Amino acid sequence: MIAAATFWETNPLPVVAMVLGTFLMATRLPGVIAPAKFREAAVKFPRSVWAGRILMAIVAIWSGYRLFGAAVDEWAWARPVATFGIPVAYVLIIFFGNQFLSVRALAALMLLVANVAVRAADQHESPWRLVVTVVAYIWVVAAIWMAAAPNQFRDVLTWFMADDRRCRTVCGAGLVVGAILVALGAFVY
Repeated sequence: MIAAATFWETNPLPVVAMVLGTFLMATRLPGVIAPAKFREAAVKFPRSVWAGRILMAIVAIWSGYRLFGAAVDEWAWARPVATFGIPVAYVLIIFFGNQFLSVRALAALMLLVANVAVRAADQHESPWRLVVTVVAYIWVVAAIWMAAAPNQFRDVLTWFMADDRRCRTVCGAGLVVGAILVALGAFVY
């Protein structure tokens, strides 16, 4: 257990790259194998209430954990605020910010994941770390756009999922990026 914790603290980039790559491949593979079902689910995603609530709960828990851990020394007074404020914010968002909640929650989750990826890449010496950094910054730009204009995201998603060929092409590109990240994490970093 100590060796794993020490490895994570000294070299987190291989783990981050492999987890990101595996996630990309796992979420894009259904679009290549069964594009019709994938398209149907993808087009429903922006208005999905339960997906939004689940993703926003993940974001709230992750953000609360980060805020609670960051409140040290002169910011120790903020721990109760983080402890009670995050659940209150979650409930308020669920009730009053429910338009395109799944898209906005996904955008927030992408920002949190990009933060982890950039921090891991910053600790590594290899110039290949820039691949993960570029992917993370693309996610940041996409997340900002998704949160600011979720209706445009819905329209672009609908266009990408218009037929099986486009769906397979987009999902195939995601598979390739995921495979590159897994390969970099396994063999380069």
